[in-house]
Amino acid sequence: MEQDKLSLDALKAQIKDKKASWKAAKTIFSELSIEERKKRLGFHPTDEHLAAIRNLGLDKEFTSRSFEASGQLKYQLESETLPNSIDWRAVEGATWTTPIKDQGNCGSCVAFGSIAALEALLKIRYYKDAARDLDFSEAHLLWCGGGSCDGWSIDDACDYLKKNGVPDEACLPYQPKPMSCGATCSDWKKRVGDTQILDWSNAKDIKAMKANLVNNGPQITGMAIYDDFFSYGSGVYKHVTGSLAGYHCINVIGYDDNDGCWIGKNSWGTGWGEGGFFRIAYGECGIDDVFGMWNLKVKETSDGEEGYADQISIDYSCVSSVRFLHAYAGGKWRHMKIGDADQMEIAKLAIEASKVYVGWKDDQLTFVRCYN
Repeated sequence: MEQDKLSLDALKAQIKDKKASWKAAKTIFSELSIEERKKRLGFHPTDEHLAAIRNLGLDKEFTSRSFEASGQLKYQLESETLPNSIDWRAVEGATWTTPIKDQGNCGSCVAFGSIAALEALLKIRYYKDAARDLDFSEAHLLWCGGGSCDGWSIDDACDYLKKNGVPDEACLPYQPKPMSCGATCSDWKKRVGDTQILDWSNAKDIKAMKANLVNNGPQITGMAIYDDFFSYGSGVYKHVTGSLAGYHCINVIGYDDNDGCWIGKNSWGTGWGEGGFFRIAYGECGIDDVFGMWNLKVKETSDGEEGYADQISIDYSCVSSVRFLHAYAGGKWRHMKIGDADQMEIAKLAIEASKVYVGWKDDQLTFVRCYN
C-alpha cells in the first residue's frame, strides 16, 4: 500500500538521506487514508497550469527540483531592491495575519486561501490596524461563488470578490459540507461595509511576487501536494518522496532569502505544521514556475479620519424624502445623506449596536459601521 511506503520512519530516513532541512512528524493526517487526505485539497488548475505541470513533470513521482547554488543566486539577484525577508506575522512589531482556520474534509482551500489574503490586506491597507478583528465567511465565498467541496478555481474566487465582496463569518458560518448560499443573512452588506476588491492580477515573475508581498501584503497561490507534505512538522519543506495527491490553495504571508523559502499560511488547523503555518523552498511544488501568486488590490483608507461615534441621530423632514445621518465623532458633528431604503436599516443596526464606528473627511461622513 502507498501508505506503507510513506511510514513516518521511512519518510524520516528519506529526508536524512536527501539532506533536506525539514522534519516529518505525526500529524492530524497520519492515520488518514490517501482518499481522506485528498479531501483536504481542492484547487482546480487551469488548462494552462496543467500543460505546464505535465511539461515540468510535476504530475510524476520525483525528488526535489529545488534550485542549486546557481538558482539561489538568481532568486537573490532578482530581489536586490527588496528586503531579504518579510513575514506579515511580525511587521512593525505586529501580527497582520488572521488566525489559522481548518477547512475540514471539504475541498474548500480556495475560499480559505482567498479569504486569508483579503482579511490581512484590509487590515494592512484599509484599516491600517493590526488589532482589527476581521473574520469573513469562507462558506459564502465558496457556495455563492460557484465552488464546492470538490474544489474551485482561484480566478473565479477573485472574480467573485471583485464583483460582490463577502459577509462576516457569523453571517454564514462555515461547515465542511455542502451549504446553501441562500442561508446568507440578508443584511450582510450593512454588517461589514464594502468588502469588494478593486481588482486582482497574477504574477509569475519572482521579483514581482516578492515586491507584491512587501508593498501590498499576503498573496494567494496554488501548489502541488505530494504525500510527504501531509507529514510536514517544521523546517523548510522540499519534496523528497511520495506521489502527487492533488492541488491546494494557500496564503503566502512572506519570504526569507536566508532560508531560501516562501512562508505559507495553511487551512489545516493548528495541529499541522508550525502551528498551521509552513515554509517551503523556492522552486518547489509549482509555486514559482506554474501557478505564481494572485495579488488582490483592496480599497485603501482615504485622506480622512475615523473613530468611534459618541452620539448619532437621523434627521426627518415632512417635505422631503432626503434624510441625514449625524454622528458626533472626533470632537464635532459629521453628517451624510441617506435614502429611505437605508434609513430603517441604519436605525435598526444603530439601536442594536454597542459601538458605532465612522469615517469622515472634514464634516462629511464617509462610512458607518455598527458593532455588537
